[in-house]
Amino acid sequence: MRAFLVKMPFFEQEYIKFSEKWEHIEDEYIGVGIVSQILENYGVDVDTSCANSVSEMVLETQSAKPDAVLISVMQTSARLAYEYVLSLRKSGYKGLIFIGGWFAKMAWREIFIHKWPVDFVCYLDAEVTLPEWIRNPKASIIGIATSENWLKQTRYTKLQLRQLYQWPKNYVSPKRISGRKTYSIETSRGCPHSACTFCSQSCGNYVLDKWVPLPIEIVRDEILKLHQLYGATRFATSDDDLLGPIATAQHRANELKALFCSLPFKATFSAAISVKAACNESIIETLQEAGLEKLCIGFESADEAQLKRYNKQQNLEDNFIAAELLVKRDVKMLPGLITFDPYSSKDTVKNNLLFLFNHLHHYDLAKLTKKLHLLTGTAMIKKCANDKLLLGDYLYYDYDFRDPVVGEIFKQLQLYTEKVKEIQKHVIHMDTALQQLAGKIHAEVANNIINGIYSDEFMQNRIQQLVDILNTSNILI
Repeated sequence: MRAFLVKMPFFEQEYIKFSEKWEHIEDEYIGVGIVSQILENYGVDVDTSCANSVSEMVLETQSAKPDAVLISVMQTSARLAYEYVLSLRKSGYKGLIFIGGWFAKMAWREIFIHKWPVDFVCYLDAEVTLPEWIRNPKASIIGIATSENWLKQTRYTKLQLRQLYQWPKNYVSPKRISGRKTYSIETSRGCPHSACTFCSQSCGNYVLDKWVPLPIEIVRDEILKLHQLYGATRFATSDDDLLGPIATAQHRANELKALFCSLPFKATFSAAISVKAACNESIIETLQEAGLEKLCIGFESADEAQLKRYNKQQNLEDNFIAAELLVKRDVKMLPGLITFDPYSSKDTVKNNLLFLFNHLHHYDLAKLTKKLHLLTGTAMIKKCANDKLLLGDYLYYDYDFRDPVVGEIFKQLQLYTEKVKEIQKHVIHMDTALQQLAGKIHAEVANNIINGIYSDEFMQNRIQQLVDILNTSNILI
């Protein structure tokens, strides 16, 4: 078999975050790398697409002449994937089309309801299902739906699926690309919470044990292999939660510290942990001693009602405790904060930005307009549909704000962001003090807008201040 692997490009807003980004970390789709390695392990010839437009992807596919096209699709690239599939069939491609990725896990029923011209949609883990499919594509496999059996598969309850399905005992090491500054690794699978109303994990998780740590020996072997092959000393963990349930988080942190301290070279890492874990100074100290460079923390909101609406595991007090601790210990952060959602009030937006600027001391332009993405299949979709706020369709949902005042605030903040984003691209290369000065200007503009002051003169005055800061620093724009 000859396979053509497509990692569907994200929309721009998913990876351009102004100053909000991981330093020296490049896009690496570890899931696509795993699928590629599984295919090759079973003797499949694999070509991978490098295109970023539908027309280029179709031309690449035609040139590769594959027996099967396997497409990894995120929610934000679903519409693009749909256009690609239609265009590919229209071009005369008669081979197999196989859809996977998070969108497939959430929306596999929608794909068949809307009659996508595809042959297979995988909604469970590739390491369990893909080897079966390679051995016998004509077999009926739980977790890989077809147009003939998808209705039957919808009748399986989550309980029945969980009895059949578990995380693989040995994870497949992904195929790698040389020349990266940082390499993604897995140290665990799953999310210990898996209940947030807006999250894909809440509707795509069929695993009985929601979070499973990878044996530390396998993690060590992967790190040593990447160091030997590519000289890698910086790692970004792709885990949803590095440490898992809070009851055993300290133990896992200790294991990881022992691992990194035992390496024959100095290594550093970036990771995501829960707010609950970030409230524990002993855990943070352990991670820093292990070589922590940066943490991704899902605060999500500084508004109690919003946190409850999201069904987050932490409360508002936890968010403030974690923020104070991380700032005190000078931990570099990539904070998750959803400034706007369909039910936001003026106070919600104000509280979120005050938390960002005054407690996290994080000055990021993108957060001014950070808007909740609605994902197919989640509880938040159902709530918005019931309240008649939903716009768009399963390929990409949007929404109206319930409070029109919030809609106007969002519009004005978007206007400011558009005016200043090119300047911000220069700001992120300045030293920390000047970045903070620029951030305080963003905060001042945002505060005026939230309070109903939409003065173009005031906005232009503050933008000129940013330009003056750059020019004073010999950065001409």
